[in-house]
Amino acid sequence: MIAKGEDTMLLKELGYKSGDRLLIINADDFGMCNSTNRAIRSLLEDGFITSTSLMFTCPWMREAAAIAKAYPEFDVGIHLTFTSEWENFKWGPITPFDRRISFVDELGHFPKDVVPVGLADPDDIRKECIAQIETAFRLGVDPTHLDNHMISLHGAAGTKRHFMELVIELSAKYGLPLRMPRHAYDFIPYEEQMIRLADEQGVIIPDYLQVLPFTPAQDMDYGTFIQYTADILRGLSEGVTELIFHPSLESEELKAITSTWQHRNMEYHLFRDPLIQSVIREENIILIKWRDLRELQRSR
Repeated sequence: MIAKGEDTMLLKELGYKSGDRLLIINADDFGMCNSTNRAIRSLLEDGFITSTSLMFTCPWMREAAAIAKAYPEFDVGIHLTFTSEWENFKWGPITPFDRRISFVDELGHFPKDVVPVGLADPDDIRKECIAQIETAFRLGVDPTHLDNHMISLHGAAGTKRHFMELVIELSAKYGLPLRMPRHAYDFIPYEEQMIRLADEQGVIIPDYLQVLPFTPAQDMDYGTFIQYTADILRGLSEGVTELIFHPSLESEELKAITSTWQHRNMEYHLFRDPLIQSVIREENIILIKWRDLRELQRSR
């Protein structure tokens, strides 16, 4: 079992003291569409969030990459992507595979769910991961971390297979910290062996993960959502926590992509809300970036 005291080790390496609560607020899905790009850019510019994760396989990834290149102070990681979940808005791999593979459908798109990913040849997964990472560099993005869209590489449902050894290897190779919480979190398959492997390879991982709901409960209006998020912030543990969410601006584009558009628009307003800002101050929560973890990893 992972020792609780290991949280304070990361705190101290980062220059903080025992008892401090550090928080990375990360907006996922940068590059998915223009509505998402505009929302995330606005939140980064105004300092309401600390980082984002860019999907280099999506239709609007070039716009997102151009923003990241123009604003190198923005904290932008690589959202390794192997799924394409929306019914009428699709994307596929960067790698030009010359044969049929499990995680590409007959039209060349990623699958809607994670199960086909778990059936893949590890060499195909490796090629596509490297292609996405190298695309970031080719487009002038200086990535701050690695993470994974829909946790498809962490262990696909029904297959009991994962590719985390590969992801840890790539995190070490490129000097990038990794979204893989040291302490178990609800829906991310947890293997203590993988935590130890990350430590052995010098890959920094956060202590905890919090994820705001992808889709709201029927009774979750904006006021309820604010209180829900405030409770998460008040309950943060000592150490480094990453909180992830999926903000977008309301638009006809977003409405055409997903029926969850209202929820994603609520998430855009969430961290701008005075109540959330006051909770962060009153709880003495210290906001940090993935860049802080990256610089520590590269300095070891």
